[in-house]
Formats: sequence, C-alpha cells, structure tokens
Amino acid sequence: MFIYNHVFNLKTTYMKKIICFLILGVCTIISSDIMAQNKSTEPVAFWGKEDAYLLKQAAHMFSLADEALTENPPVVGAPMARKLALYNLDAMLHEVKYDNTEPFCNFIDSRIGKVIEDMKSPVKKGMKIYKIYNDGFVARTKSVNIAFDVVRGACKGQKLLSDEQVEAIIKDCDVLFLSHNHGDHVDKYVVNKFIEAGKPVIAASEILPDLKGVTHYRSESEVLDKQIELKSGEKLQVKIFPGHQSPMMCNVYVVTTPEKYTVAHTGDQYDKNDMGWIAEIKNNAPKIDALMINCWSYQIADAIKGFDPRYVLTGHENEMGHTIDHREAFWLTFQKMEPVEHDYVVMAWGEWFSFK
Repeated sequence: MFIYNHVFNLKTTYMKKIICFLILGVCTIISSDIMAQNKSTEPVAFWGKEDAYLLKQAAHMFSLADEALTENPPVVGAPMARKLALYNLDAMLHEVKYDNTEPFCNFIDSRIGKVIEDMKSPVKKGMKIYKIYNDGFVARTKSVNIAFDVVRGACKGQKLLSDEQVEAIIKDCDVLFLSHNHGDHVDKYVVNKFIEAGKPVIAASEILPDLKGVTHYRSESEVLDKQIELKSGEKLQVKIFPGHQSPMMCNVYVVTTPEKYTVAHTGDQYDKNDMGWIAEIKNNAPKIDALMINCWSYQIADAIKGFDPRYVLTGHENEMGHTIDHREAFWLTFQKMEPVEHDYVVMAWGEWFSFK
C-alpha cells in the first residue's frame, strides 16, 4: 500500500509519461484484438466485392426473418412484426441470386427443423396444422396425423428438403392425400415411403396411375363419400369433390377425424366452372374447421365463403420452382384476404397453427 500510494502520488512528468504509455499500449492491444475478431464485418472488407457483400446481407436478413417468425408465431390476421418478416421474405425470395445459396438453405433447414422438433410432442387436445412447404400441410390430432401434398420441393434442380428431413416429418403420418398431378404437389419419393410403411395414399386417378399402393378416387359427376381405414385402426370420413386446375383433375378433400375435426384441402383448385358447387360446398359437407387453400385460387374470397370454415390457412406462397412472377407474394395474399370475412392465418414454411 505504501509503494502504491508513493508511486501514484508522484507528480513528475517522467512518471506521467510512463503511465500514459502503458495505458496506450493496453488500449492498442485490446483494439487490435477487437478489430481482428470483427474483420469480416468492417465495411472495407467488402469494398470491390459486391457479391460477397450481398451474400452476407442475405445471411443476416434470412436469419432475422427466421428469428422474427419464431418470436411471433402464426395468429389470426397478423401483427406488424409478422408482416414485416413475411414481406422481407418476399423481397429475398424474389431475388433469384439468392436461390440455393447457403443463407437460403440455412433458412429452410432452420424452419423445417422447428417442425421436426415440434412434431416429436403429441397433440393432447384440439388440432395442430403445420405448413411444411408450398401447399404441403400436416394436420394432427390426438389420434391421427394427416398429410396433404407433402413434397421435398425443388429450386433449379436442387431439393429444398433433404430425404432425412421429409422422412422425419412423415414417419408418424398415417395417410397421404394428393390433389393433382404436378411435381410441386406430388413427390414419388414421399409416396413410396408411405407405401413401404403400409400407409394409405389417396390420389386423383391421373396421379401415378400405375403405382401399386396408391388408391385412386375420382368422379366428375358426383361427390364421393369414403371411409379410409388407417394402419392404426382409426378411420377417417372423407368427401372427395371433383375439382380442377383448368382441365387437370384436382381432388378437393374434406376430411373428418375421429375427434370430429374437419379440414379441407383444395390443392391448386382453379376453375371458373367449379364455382357453382364450391358456392354450395358448406351445404354438402360437415362444418369445416380449417380450410387449406392455395393463395391464388380462383375468386378466393367467394371460394372461402362457399366453404365457410372457422379458419382459413393459405398455401402456395413463394413456390421456388416458379419464376418470380409466380412466386406468389405474402403481401399479395394479405391484399387478397382483405375482403374475406372469415378468420385467416398466413404462414411461412415451417410454422403451425393450433386451435381447439
């Protein structure tokens, strides 16, 4: 203590210089260490490297959107934070330079990983509906897991979900419903996994017509009433309506679970001539709890009115296999839903909505 007080009580210029030199040296070492750690974030690191700069920006944007969606899960309508996240996703997904890049793939992996983790827990009450990718959904109750149009997806020839990821999602699913014969709705790899497991695959007759293990149902003149028996012994009551995507068959499924929850999935229903029976579908089916409808469905507000569901869940936004003019934007979905009087939920990939 004596020495400490003696030294720091010295008033000599020489001692002041020594102390200042020591302090400056320590600060220089700390500053150099910080700069070394943050070298990659210094603006000068990207001068003359526009592609690297934009790729780093994309990594931050995708990561932030993922975080914002996680912190603000799907609800009826959407709070501002969710809209900002979804609209920013539109901006990123409509810039083709980010297709299949590491930031984009990391975003997909994170979103799908959240679904895989959540699906490990049983549904004890009510129904939970997951939006996997594009128009692929999984509806879960305590007794059944129902898959609709689940695919791995693709962008410029590269699969978006890995085999392992899609297998983890469908391994506990009891049945697969396929709406129509397009590659963004039918994935033969997924179909074969259901068949190998002895689980029913229900499809329109144009879909994989020669594949054993696929049960084909289709009528152009009537609604089909079917009971689908699952491997577990549970039974689903199913109404199959003769929808179309222009001339192509597109089965519209209305499925009732053992708990008496009813969901409808429209695939890519888009045909003016079908609007007559769509306007009356609520009179020819049980009360629909959740309608999964493609966001660019023909006269979507009128179609929703015909189904008259408790909740509307939109699908098909930003299908990455399409050119950007047909990567349907989330902002456009919100615009289309403005006149809709029913409660609606807009979800990104890897999200889910629960109700009781």
